[in-house]
Amino acid sequence: MQLDLFSADYATCRAKFLAAVKSAAGAHLATHENPRRGPAGEALFTDIARIGRADAKKLLILVSGTHGVEGYAGSGCHAGWLAEGLFARQAGPDTAVLFVHAINPFGFAWGRRTNEDNVDPNRNFIDHAKPRPANADYDAIATHVDPADWGDPAARARHNAAIAKFLGRETHDVLCKAMHGGQYVNPTGTFYGGTAPAWSNRVFRAAVAEHAARAERICIIDYHTGGGPMGFVDHFVDDDLDGLAGDAKSRHWFSHRTVIAEDKAQHGKDAQSETPGNLFAAVPEIVPGKRYTLCLVELRTGEAETGVDAIRAENWLFHHGDIGSPEGKAIRAAVRERFYPASPVWRAMVLRQSHALIGEALAGLATAGA
Repeated sequence: MQLDLFSADYATCRAKFLAAVKSAAGAHLATHENPRRGPAGEALFTDIARIGRADAKKLLILVSGTHGVEGYAGSGCHAGWLAEGLFARQAGPDTAVLFVHAINPFGFAWGRRTNEDNVDPNRNFIDHAKPRPANADYDAIATHVDPADWGDPAARARHNAAIAKFLGRETHDVLCKAMHGGQYVNPTGTFYGGTAPAWSNRVFRAAVAEHAARAERICIIDYHTGGGPMGFVDHFVDDDLDGLAGDAKSRHWFSHRTVIAEDKAQHGKDAQSETPGNLFAAVPEIVPGKRYTLCLVELRTGEAETGVDAIRAENWLFHHGDIGSPEGKAIRAAVRERFYPASPVWRAMVLRQSHALIGEALAGLATAGA
């Protein structure tokens, strides 16, 4: 397996991905330079590539780096799939794959989930012309979720106790709406959705509008990492965002799936589907009139905790701490391990499952009606 195509460095990931595109006889369609620079002053780019015919009626879109630090894994999976030559074996005759590599290159390069403006791209894909989603739970405990005195262990314990009390639980470590559900009031807080379409949002919309325009049947898989059983790939499918465009049978393309609509019915308002502004759900808005299967994959990293504390610590560090201090380096290392484990066994596990997932998506597209 192509484990050497994984890297924990943005520039290396980009170079390996572009080399894999070339080796697979794919096309590097466009490069978009981010307005900010990387930690060494380097330029940062989102790259658009394709393998397969430009006029293909079936299109699989693979996205990496929506949450920047999670891009190391997504990039490695996509480069590994290309390098294995799997397109020729898995794709139908009227099918293409479009890659959106490092859609959040700033977070990718800096090891952050957020972008150059502390915006979470996966909370930014809302209609900014309308009133932004409210999150009363965050408003009620914002000073505890994103405290300026996080660096003081005693203060941190008090904040966490206050969160647990608000939630009516024994622990604060819960993916609750207050901490995970997106917020649009605190630009230095966690899961901040921004006040306008972010750079990544604009680049994604333009790329999909241009390169998916000819397709009639589209499947998108947005790659993420997060806590859960080590090496397990959790696959969320939403094929019913539009009662006319959705194809209820497409969820059965996949041997494993968590159907978001059913997740919402089971878990109510705090289900993952209730987080606003997700990138993958914007595709029907960008190229309307198509048939869609919308997917978000989580490559589980083996942590027992939710990871919210790692996100809160990293957010505090970039706004109130010293990223070059021993504490800062430890926090950043913990975040990287949390979202991109160093274990080669983990990489092999997720790469194998990613290959299978892409193969299932392509097989489904090949047999799906336009």
